[in-house]
Amino acid sequence: MIPDLGVIIAAGGSSRRYGEKDKLLEILGDMPVFCHSIVNFLPLTAPGNLIVAVRQEALDEYRQCAEKFLPVDRVCWVAGGRDRVVSVRNALAKLKLSSGLVAIHDAARPLASAQLLLKVAAKARISGGAIAANKVADSLKLADENGFIKVPVDRSMVYHAETPQIFDLAKYRIACGKLDGIVPTDDAEIMRLAGFPVELVESGQWNMKLTSPEDLAKLQNCFTGCLHG
Repeated sequence: MIPDLGVIIAAGGSSRRYGEKDKLLEILGDMPVFCHSIVNFLPLTAPGNLIVAVRQEALDEYRQCAEKFLPVDRVCWVAGGRDRVVSVRNALAKLKLSSGLVAIHDAARPLASAQLLLKVAAKARISGGAIAANKVADSLKLADENGFIKVPVDRSMVYHAETPQIFDLAKYRIACGKLDGIVPTDDAEIMRLAGFPVELVESGQWNMKLTSPEDLAKLQNCFTGCLHG
């Protein structure tokens, strides 16, 4: 357990790209997708330091579902807002820590392990901010406005940003206070906009995000591989 670590699980998305179902309630292995991140990270946190942000209309459903699989007395719940930034801010306001680290993780990445969180946290202790990431393996092209290749892009310095993303708590609170209506795509951008450096940490493992129904079958295979690999 890490006493000064707060973990925020962002589970407030609308799943618009997934279809009619709520992707985080799909079953992966033997429990819903959103439960995996909680199970993986809960042993690293003190009671009350893991907070799950869920959209208001689904909050009761998620809590009741979690009761079947989790020690819910150690998990805090908060209603999400109109976008990810608001949801994370709502969770941040509920976090009672005054210093230390805060990890923000997307519940749609259920395979992220405790070991990965520890790896990223160790870097964040030194640099003030670090995120899980993977180097891009494909050739990259920059397109013009008509969809034709304009120039190639050097992939050697390009990464896929993942979660968990972990930051010095005091610095992250300062960064959130400077947003002024901007809605960044992830928390690393919140820190960058505030002038704080963020280190990239290669995840070196399966850390796939559930976005489409086709991804669920891939995750099932990865999950089986994690168990037997």
